[in-house]
Order: sequence, then structure tokens, then C-alpha cells
Amino acid sequence: MKNRKAKVPVAKCRICGDIPAIKAHLIPESFVREIFFHPKADERHMLVFNEKGFKAPSTTGRYEPDLLCGRCDGTLGAYEERALILLRDLRQMEIGTKSETDFVINCGVHPFRVDKVDDFIRFACGILWKYMSVPEDNPSKIHIDEYRETFENVCFHGAPIPLDVDVFLERDLFSATRYDDPCGVFYYSTPSVSVLKGRRMAWFSVGGFIVYVKVDPYGPSDFAPPKCWMRGRKKCHFNVDIRALETNIGIIESMDATREDLARLNRKIKFPERPSR
Repeated sequence: MKNRKAKVPVAKCRICGDIPAIKAHLIPESFVREIFFHPKADERHMLVFNEKGFKAPSTTGRYEPDLLCGRCDGTLGAYEERALILLRDLRQMEIGTKSETDFVINCGVHPFRVDKVDDFIRFACGILWKYMSVPEDNPSKIHIDEYRETFENVCFHGAPIPLDVDVFLERDLFSATRYDDPCGVFYYSTPSVSVLKGRRMAWFSVGGFIVYVKVDPYGPSDFAPPKCWMRGRKKCHFNVDIRALETNIGIIESMDATREDLARLNRKIKFPERPSR
């Protein structure tokens, strides 16, 4: 008798149950591409979780093969594309002046307009839903389990944004001040969850901004200026505060831990020399 290989079960979409589920990126690939140098198609970067002793090379970020079908992933993709464009536009706004190694930061709130602000909130909730839905052994797993159904309804079924969910943006000053191009993006950070100023919030970094999501039924936190909360507004504001340098301070440790890995991975890439001053 011939040996027959056992059939591997086909993963179903967590939302609609269709098969097969695709390899869905956790951080959208378009945001990952922004951190490349120029970008270059063959450049590689590192995924690092210092507190868990995890690091791995990547060209497109992490993906999860058992989350979504192509159609449901496309639903999130529409929100993600609008968020990409919005953050790209906001990066062009000056938040200070730079001379040689000195950077003067204009702390405070900076106004902007957005036609469909709830779409940005759905984007942020979609990122959190994905990181809540990965297996327990995934180093980027987060736990906000009582909001799983809320996020699913908001992201995939068009439900209104509930009062206990809101978002504000804070400019990532580490990226803006460390590098010669203040509009560039050099990393992203996967979600974290904690209590800030008495309210539970989750946050992650993409596109040169820290995206904070309030998941708490007791009103907004004064961690953000009141006018920065975005839900239901067209005239919005993002925040600039020196504390943002502390939020992503672990990036420095990650860069130091992966410097040799990145040099080895990208040794075939010839980067142009910086022009002399």
C-alpha cells in the first residue's frame, strides 16, 4: 500500500468562516515598506522583542496565516491605506527646527483635518484586533480580550465607534529628531497595553507617529490634551510632547542589539554616501 500523507486542515477566516485564510500581515506591508532605505526591494530589517529575547530577519514584517480571508483582509486594507496617506501627509508638517545636531521642538497641539476620522479609528482597532488574535506563543501577543467582539464589529461590520474607544496621535520625536530627514520613517513598534493617567490604553508606532487607543469606559484620559481625541471630529489635532522620546526608548536598545545582524543581512546593498555638509 502507498503511504498517504495526512491532509493538513485548511484554515478558516476568523471573521466570515470562508476558506482559505491568507497570510495576513500584522503591520500592513505598506507601513513596513516605509522603513526601507529609499526603499530597496532587497533590503532586510530585523524584528526585535528585547524583553522576550526574540529577533528575526524580515523583508515584509510578520504575518499570521490563520486570521483572515482575502476579502476580510481587504476590508482592513481600505482603512490601512487611508491611514497610510494621512500619516504621510502629517509627517510633512514642521514640528520644530533642526540645525546640525540641535533640534528645537515646538511642543503642543498641531491642527489637521480628516474627512473620515472614524476610518482611522477603525484602522487602529484593526491593528489591535490582529495582535489580540495571534497565538499565545507569538512574542507580539496582547490581551484586551473583552474588546475582541467590539473591535470585530467596528472593523469588519461597520458598527459605530463606541464611547469607550477613542484615539489620539503623538508625533514620534525619536524618529523625527534622530535622523537627517525629519519626514522619514525608520521603524515601527507593535502594540503595548498599560494604564496611563488612570485609563487603560494601547499604543503602537507606525508612519512616524505613536497611535494611542483608549479602551476604557470611564471617559478620556488627560494623558492627551482634550482636543486631540479624534472620535467624531473633522478638525483634529496631533500632539507633540518631549515624553514621546521615552515611549520608544527601547528602539535604541533594539538598534544596538541588531546593528551587526543588519550589516550582515544587507552587506550586498551599496547605500549611497551622505553628502558632505
